[in-house]
Amino acid sequence: MYDIMISGYYGFRNSGDDAILEAIIDNLRNIKDDIRIVVLSKTPKATAANYGVDSIDRFNLFKVIETMRKTKLFLNGGGNLIQDVTSTRSLIYYLTTIFLARLSGLKVMLYANGIGPVAGHINRYFTSKIINLVDVITLREEASGLELKALHITKPEIIVTADPALGLEPASPGEIEHIFAKEGIITDCPLIGFSIRKWEGYEDYSRIIAQAADYLEEKYNAKSLFIPLHFPTDLSVAEDIATKMKRTPFILKNMYSADNTLGIMEKLDMVLGMRLHALIYSVSLAVPVIGLIYDPKVQGFLEYVEQPSGGNVENLNLESLKRLIDEVWSNKAEISLQLKERNKLLKQKAYENAEIAIKLLKK
Repeated sequence: MYDIMISGYYGFRNSGDDAILEAIIDNLRNIKDDIRIVVLSKTPKATAANYGVDSIDRFNLFKVIETMRKTKLFLNGGGNLIQDVTSTRSLIYYLTTIFLARLSGLKVMLYANGIGPVAGHINRYFTSKIINLVDVITLREEASGLELKALHITKPEIIVTADPALGLEPASPGEIEHIFAKEGIITDCPLIGFSIRKWEGYEDYSRIIAQAADYLEEKYNAKSLFIPLHFPTDLSVAEDIATKMKRTPFILKNMYSADNTLGIMEKLDMVLGMRLHALIYSVSLAVPVIGLIYDPKVQGFLEYVEQPSGGNVENLNLESLKRLIDEVWSNKAEISLQLKERNKLLKQKAYENAEIAIKLLKK
């Protein structure tokens, strides 16, 4: 028997989703240390080894259904799983597993989810029908609540919390010094983090980001550090942007655990990020951020934590971005203090997800 089955975008070499899983498991175990967890993963052996849980192949639906019959509570998330921007196929997968969990008699919780966008008419219909079957929904930001309302999802209890990764702690300074030495990163000047992915309009915005990185070094003597969060695609993007720069940036060549990535980002003076979890990590560490929007989930998070956006990457403007960089740079000490104060509440809300899950488990 298992207490909880966790479903999400796990086993795909994505640092943000791995951080979510680590935080969920840690928080659940902190409340109930003997909790029995099974995780659906693309790479179940690696997931089992990394997190000390049982894990099964997320695509083996016969095994998933068999395991559901021995489980009490199904957690969908965290992450932005209920959307069809990635693909309708992805949405169908998550809706199907939720429906199968309910059919198997499990209690169901959407755990710290981002919701939407769901664009297709048929997709919206089935999303409404299936999500209305769940017991509890916790949301990682307020904008997702508006999407639930638009989808006419009214039956489950809905609570706005925060992303689980906001509660993670960075690795020790000694570990980070070792990583910096291995990666050849020198810390004798300010470091600016970049977390960039490929999206529509990439050729235009990649050049602007390269120019912004050069601007930071020319004006503030700040070196750029590109931090890939999804391997190997983000690494290729970083290497491509580097070829468009006048100055040579640092690039992390290896994938690191969530606590190591947090420790690396703790050393930064500012972060310009497209990847949502680069922004989440930065905010949790009180490092000032400028978000670059490619998806509504990024805008939703920035609004939730009241941090600035450089605009949509599809129409990014270099001069506007430079002005925003100057503004954040000149106020970074004040911004960091504001984030430290806000983080007290955000970390409480991140932990609240696990408290709600355990309460549902005991009902």
